[in-house]
Amino acid sequence: MDSTSKPTFINFGQEDQMEIRGYKKNKSKTFLIYLCYLLTGGLLRLFFHWYPRLRLISTHEVCRLTEAEKILIIEDYKGKWKSYFVEEIKSLRSYDYDLTYYLSNGSKKENRDAKIFDCKRTRYVFHDEEQGFLKLCGLETGIARSAFHTLIPLRVQDQISRSVIYGANEIDVPLDSVFSLFVLEALTPFYIFQVFSLIVWLAEEYYYYGIAIVLMSVIGIGSSVIQTRKNQSRLRGTLHMTDTVSILKNGFYYDVPTTELVPGDMIVVPPHGCTMHCDATLLNGSCVVNESMLTGESVPVVKTSLPNTSETFSIKNDEDHVLYCGTQVIQTRQLGDSPVLAVVLRTGFLTCKGQLVRSIMYPPPADFKFDQDSYKYILILAAISVIGVIYTVISKSTRNIAVTDIIIKALDTITIVLPPALPAAMTVGKLFALNRLKKKDIFCMNSRVINVSGSINCVCFDKTGTLTEDGLDMWGVVPIENGKFLSPMKDITNLSNSSPLLQGMASCQSLALIKNKLEGDPLDTKMFESTGWVLEQPKKMIALGHQIHTVLKPAFGDVQIKLIHQNQFSSKLQRMSVVGLIDDEFVLFCKGSPEMVASLCDFNTIPENLSSKLKSYTVQGYRVIAMAFKHLPSMSCEELQQMKRDQFECDMTFLGLIVLENKLKPETADIISVLRNADIKVVMITGDNMQTALSVAKECGICELGTTVVDVEVIAPAKNEEYKLRLTSDQINVSQEMCILNMEENRKIQFAITGNNWKLIREHFPNHVASFISNGIVFARMSSDQKQQLIEELQNLGYYVSMCGDGTNDCGALKAAHVGISLSDAESSVASPFTSKNANISCVPEIIKQGRAALVTSFGIFKFMVAYSMTEFLSVIILYGIDSNLTSIQFLYIDVCIILVLSAVFGNTGAYEKGLWNVPPMTSLLSAIPLISLILQVLNVVAFQVAAYHLIQTYDWFEPFDFIPNTNIYTSYENYAVFATSAFQYITLAVVFSKGSPYRKPIYTNYWFSLSLILVTSLCIYIIYDPAQWMLTLFEMKIPPESDGKMMVLLLAVAHFFSAYVIEDFLCDYILGKKLNLRDSGKVKVVNGIDNVAYIN
Repeated sequence: MDSTSKPTFINFGQEDQMEIRGYKKNKSKTFLIYLCYLLTGGLLRLFFHWYPRLRLISTHEVCRLTEAEKILIIEDYKGKWKSYFVEEIKSLRSYDYDLTYYLSNGSKKENRDAKIFDCKRTRYVFHDEEQGFLKLCGLETGIARSAFHTLIPLRVQDQISRSVIYGANEIDVPLDSVFSLFVLEALTPFYIFQVFSLIVWLAEEYYYYGIAIVLMSVIGIGSSVIQTRKNQSRLRGTLHMTDTVSILKNGFYYDVPTTELVPGDMIVVPPHGCTMHCDATLLNGSCVVNESMLTGESVPVVKTSLPNTSETFSIKNDEDHVLYCGTQVIQTRQLGDSPVLAVVLRTGFLTCKGQLVRSIMYPPPADFKFDQDSYKYILILAAISVIGVIYTVISKSTRNIAVTDIIIKALDTITIVLPPALPAAMTVGKLFALNRLKKKDIFCMNSRVINVSGSINCVCFDKTGTLTEDGLDMWGVVPIENGKFLSPMKDITNLSNSSPLLQGMASCQSLALIKNKLEGDPLDTKMFESTGWVLEQPKKMIALGHQIHTVLKPAFGDVQIKLIHQNQFSSKLQRMSVVGLIDDEFVLFCKGSPEMVASLCDFNTIPENLSSKLKSYTVQGYRVIAMAFKHLPSMSCEELQQMKRDQFECDMTFLGLIVLENKLKPETADIISVLRNADIKVVMITGDNMQTALSVAKECGICELGTTVVDVEVIAPAKNEEYKLRLTSDQINVSQEMCILNMEENRKIQFAITGNNWKLIREHFPNHVASFISNGIVFARMSSDQKQQLIEELQNLGYYVSMCGDGTNDCGALKAAHVGISLSDAESSVASPFTSKNANISCVPEIIKQGRAALVTSFGIFKFMVAYSMTEFLSVIILYGIDSNLTSIQFLYIDVCIILVLSAVFGNTGAYEKGLWNVPPMTSLLSAIPLISLILQVLNVVAFQVAAYHLIQTYDWFEPFDFIPNTNIYTSYENYAVFATSAFQYITLAVVFSKGSPYRKPIYTNYWFSLSLILVTSLCIYIIYDPAQWMLTLFEMKIPPESDGKMMVLLLAVAHFFSAYVIEDFLCDYILGKKLNLRDSGKVKVVNGIDNVAYIN
């Protein structure tokens, strides 16, 4: 196969994997295309503006990447949505120094030149050996920890050469000029179609109508430009920050702007703190940092210096030693007089904050059936317009109408069938919903997902801080003596100061003393305060050659614990540990999940009844932490730094259990009940213990009464055997014959799975994943990656999934969900489209309510706009039969006074407030009910228009229309009958498509819409029945001389209203929707029960 035809990828195997193809200019193709530009009057160039990849393909030819001048990037989002980017390959060259940079494969390159391209604020560099492009990286890949400690500060020439390829250290959000935004908006297909329509209308001498459309278009473009500019300014103002920083260079410290930092720079972290403008790793000392920008929690964390070991550095594994861009360093602690130094790892958009901003600037495409179907409807309308063109040409040709007139009339049908106001009308419902949410302190970053939230049928919750309170209350401890549990102790101060359990509770924490106030994790705070001990942080204190950063001592007594080393808590490892000095003895204290801590302890120190004792507390909803300790041999500071964590945390002595209360938030149980009553699947995904999670699930109603909860466990195989599943429950019997779960009659089975078992199920039992998640309610001990995996698996089953969390360990899941809801107002909340200032889950049903109202509004307004265009199209087609038409003012009256007014307030109807209905709204415009509804309503419209057209001709005073060639005189009784009847039909369609309960309030609660209906209806009656002479002249209308013709039109309007109401409410909603159940509310592949599962007891 030719190398040019082989698919080449960037970021292969990663979430942002994209295919790339190289292209070089073809002179002959380029010449032909430029000739076509001239021949088409620039229209082909405009088309290429909308589709840059087609321009690339038309003017360039595929080539090897080594020869390429431009790159076509193809992003295939989850195999459902393709996006295309065309980027130019640039050559960077340094004549004086080598360009030094690092790539995603861990290689370091030093060349005089480099070929690069940028895509979505990420730079890719050509790699000669791999003959492909690799992502430009900082110092975070392929470098040993020890290498950072031997780095030589960059020279001036090194900084200059790196700045050439890494660029300025800034997260720059573009701020386009008003003129450029105006031009870009004006060149969109919608407004270009408006220009085409305007030309046709002016050719027909529809001057008033043309002027009105120009004014509305200018207002529409202007409002869009203003909103875009505001959004850009707001985001830029939030992110654009510069400062000065001290860097070590040539043995001296220099102050430089933060924009000049490059990876490899050695910076000073000031003692008084600062805001980080890059990602950097600490070389010495420690820092207290507020990472709310990343985690959503304003809880200070301690960052320690990077160990000087031979292990490969990893951002993920060494996050305890990394200062992230955008985080706030509150204070530093240095060793002796040496300043706290850090090495710059990443700058600009390579930083963690930069990646967060990129997720805002380039959000994933909204995968929603309603949006997809709306485009298909446009294609259907386009096909209808073609039919109208053919009919017009054939019909008028047979009557010897002038060719120019035939062409204009034919083109006019296209402008009528494709409603120009559709895009603007579609946004109205969303805007009203967003404003209603804003009033309830719920904010939306991405308005595209508001309709998606109306289809939510599965909600996943984090536990701690989401369902339960952030704070914890100390219940007590259960000490151990001689390998056996003692009686629980509620008052911790009754423990002796020499008790290792008490010492561990006082020292095994990451608290910081900031302005004489303890700051840190709420669990650590409660645990430490219960001991009654005192925390001091000496500025300079050395013991046995070690820097002492914290001293702990009881309020009364002479015991002192001097902390010299800390291993931060890791959700992956489920533990933390500290090393301290007690009377010059080295001691390690470790706390974490009981299962994990017990696995690292001496078996002889663990009570036999640990599991049952642990369960006795966790089933009551208590949060249980285990404590262990170990005596360490004396060692130097260097030896301590060289030791790996697993060398510390092994063969420990199990000390006991620490029991804390984690209460439900007051709103939780009621909200869960609301969601379950609406038949919305509710799932808990937590990093906490399984029994604690199950207890909370039962308390808040996630686990309903009458439900049997089955624990799923994967058993590791013995030699030459396969993995097996163990399914256990206290409520049902499991057959010993290895086949099926035997369920008690009328008892629903639901599953509870831990993170470790989830991993093994996906690896060894992939065919059962769907069954387990269809019926799973609690997923405990789940890591951040596993939470995201679960969300994606639920989506694969067809669920529209919402994830609600506090942002701490949920960012991946919040981004992966159809609708992410963050209960934090920190910068990390941008990972989710919705943010609630009220830190409880009451926002969830509110978002679903408003989403449902917006979705139903979108359905209604879309059907209304389609029916309006078809109604107007049919009016024109009927009148074309006698070479008549609607007049310019009649078109203007319909489009502005009726359609524009009604569509502007159509979406102002609020969400239904009496609860969530147990069936979500339909998501597909092409499903049976919407299609049948539109078809029947259009047939009903044409029936009444044809009836009016023929009935008006039965009266004695009727005079047939006499067409005068080369004029636009359409005054006639036929014109009156069709226009008058259609005017009321638009009002009727607006009413019948404006649905009320169970998703929206009744129509009369929308005061502006009701008032508009009354005024427009009254105006129509006045114009149709007894208008002033000036109005007759303006509308170029010929009204019947007798009242019988006028009454005929009014009676037809009333009859049409009732028939339309019967079609929509009785036939479509009641018969098709409720009786025949033809609703399409999203298909979910729900699997009940687990069949043919190999298990053991």
